[in-house]
Amino acid sequence: MGLDTVELVMAVEEEFDLEIPDAAAEKMFSVGDMHAYLESELKRLGRESDSAAILERMRAIIVRQLGVSTDVVVPTATFAKDLNAD
Repeated sequence: MGLDTVELVMAVEEEFDLEIPDAAAEKMFSVGDMHAYLESELKRLGRESDSAAILERMRAIIVRQLGVSTDVVVPTATFAKDLNAD
């Protein structure tokens, strides 16, 4: 995981007030991977379960952290290839 990705994960952890273990973060290659993890973890914790709301919060973080436009932050977008995260 590169610095961009580490900082992104930290920002997501702060926004959603949870910890993402390194092993889980290393398996998140796409926006969809991260979204699925967050949706599952938040449900497990008995917290936010609105899938669209989770994706929108994630999208805002990704745009801010990686400096990409909103329209490219889709579930199929990969962090390394499509969003240029190192």
